[in-house]
Amino acid sequence: MRIQTFMLVRGRRLWAGSAILLAMVVTVIGIAGSYWKARSRKAAVQVDLSAAPGPQYLRRGALPTKLREAVSALGNRLEVPGNERLLLLGTISRPALSETLPVRLITEFPDKLRLEEQVGDQLRVTGFGEQGVWKTGADLRPENEGEIETLLYDSAEHFFAGQGQGFSTRPLGSGFRLDDGRATNYTGPFYDLYQVDDQLSTEKPAVIRPKLYYFNSATLLLERARYRITRNGAPVNIETLIGGWQKVGSQQVPSKITRLENNTPVMILTVTEASLTPRVADGAFYNSTAILGLNGSKEATAASLSR
Repeated sequence: MRIQTFMLVRGRRLWAGSAILLAMVVTVIGIAGSYWKARSRKAAVQVDLSAAPGPQYLRRGALPTKLREAVSALGNRLEVPGNERLLLLGTISRPALSETLPVRLITEFPDKLRLEEQVGDQLRVTGFGEQGVWKTGADLRPENEGEIETLLYDSAEHFFAGQGQGFSTRPLGSGFRLDDGRATNYTGPFYDLYQVDDQLSTEKPAVIRPKLYYFNSATLLLERARYRITRNGAPVNIETLIGGWQKVGSQQVPSKITRLENNTPVMILTVTEASLTPRVADGAFYNSTAILGLNGSKEATAASLSR
């Protein structure tokens, strides 16, 4: 079995004068601030996800043109059988705990995850599937659910799975920049922004989480997700950074994922090897007893990623 181990937009002037500049160059802080104020009350809305299971594959024809191009940039693994399972080897760092551990991350489209960490002689496993979140080797902590949200729900795969399920989405436009718009020598990056009411079943009951997704306007690959959560009664600004995109066969795979809370890194996943395989019915996402091979499948071969 064969295992599958940028599109540029045309350069253009975005604004002609200072009035248009102020109207169209929106700072990240400005966008996020107004978004949270307008939608913060909706973040606590409870939803019943059991009545609307997600599709097994993405239907390209149901997407707007711009998102069809973004799917093409990612690869076809969300649309056709054969590459549903993504296996990543590397390390996971948690600066607050001063720890860096060997890790294997296994995800399967749509919305399944298994995170294996080697802690000395012990294997610590966190999983998410139809049975919800579970963990072995240590107690399940709120931080684990946050990491699952970053690694799974903030991913390009989940973004497109949500489109297939009809998540409320509003395209904000293209060419947004990360500064305040005043620099005359700004060269990028520029982003296509989407407001999405994400639906999280990691929490009980499931909730709607308003988010901003940032697709690079040149590569059309997802690079950022931003949103706000409440912890112990206080707001916490979350940002997921997705970078180091590299091709594994014909598919794009990130080599670094970082979770920031109030601008402070709390989790960094660094990927050294990646592979893609067909969907496997091995129970890996439903319990902690599934025994997998080195890459989660006997037929998987890993591709090293440059750093």
